[in-house]
Amino acid sequence: MLTSFFGKSNPVNYLILGAFIIVGYLLGAISGSSIVITPILFLDHGFFIVLSILTMLLLDFIIRKNHLTKNNTFAILFFSCFLVMLPVIFLQHKILLANAFLLLALRRIMSLRSDKNSSKKILDAGIWITVASLFYFWSLLFFIPLFIAIIQKPNTNYKQILIPFTGFAAVFIIYTAYQLLANDSLFWFSNWREAISFDFSKYNSASVLVPITVVLAFYIWAGVYRVLKISLIPLKERPNYLLLLYLSFTALFVALAGPEKTGGEILFVLAPIAIITSNYIENFETERYVEKDVAEFWFKEIMLWLVVILPFVFLFL
Repeated sequence: MLTSFFGKSNPVNYLILGAFIIVGYLLGAISGSSIVITPILFLDHGFFIVLSILTMLLLDFIIRKNHLTKNNTFAILFFSCFLVMLPVIFLQHKILLANAFLLLALRRIMSLRSDKNSSKKILDAGIWITVASLFYFWSLLFFIPLFIAIIQKPNTNYKQILIPFTGFAAVFIIYTAYQLLANDSLFWFSNWREAISFDFSKYNSASVLVPITVVLAFYIWAGVYRVLKISLIPLKERPNYLLLLYLSFTALFVALAGPEKTGGEILFVLAPIAIITSNYIENFETERYVEKDVAEFWFKEIMLWLVVILPFVFLFL
């Protein structure tokens, strides 16, 4: 049973998911490319394979550090499977880099609940979001959930509201100095902002449209369940419970605001969706739940099997 296997946190789970991502990258990205593999390109692909695995591990670290799920690996299972469902993501290297930096920011945003070293966490989050925007401009929208997290945290003062601007300014100044030295360009930021595109023609491909439909279906299903359950969440835990929803909405807008719709931009929403869907799946204790509601148990078991099998099916679309 997948619910039992991934309902625990064992080292073998990480090895399996890491191998799964490697296979997905090789089958979906490299085998689907007509470019001749050179030593430099081989190293390039190797770097992004490692980055994809590290992104999965970073997500798991964020979840455990902030207790976003119970002690299981459902979230990284969903994340890995959703990632492999859309191999076009592996070809969008700037998006992979931007997403990694946004996860570093997410780590800081979610940890603001503890109210320890808050100023440092806020500064770090502002820096990481700005760095991500150098690869994908609309990553700057993640400043919105950062400000929400600052307002929600205990003992907020007006100085902490200004800290994200300090992080932004630091990156902006350093990158401007780099551009001036490397390219003799002081006004690089005139081309920084990317136009919003509403050309979804590339979504007409079944290999893109079907996986995105599946991912969004999981998001809607688990998201509606999460919204309906808000009233049952203790007041102390409710701000962070809602914060994850705000983050998922922001990630969706970041994806929609992209200058080119290839399907790779869906990567930004995968981490929040994986956590939200994991929360939905884990809301039962396997043995007791089987006795209580067999139909619901098997529904969730089949859901997990579909998530695991569908990436292999989509590779042949």
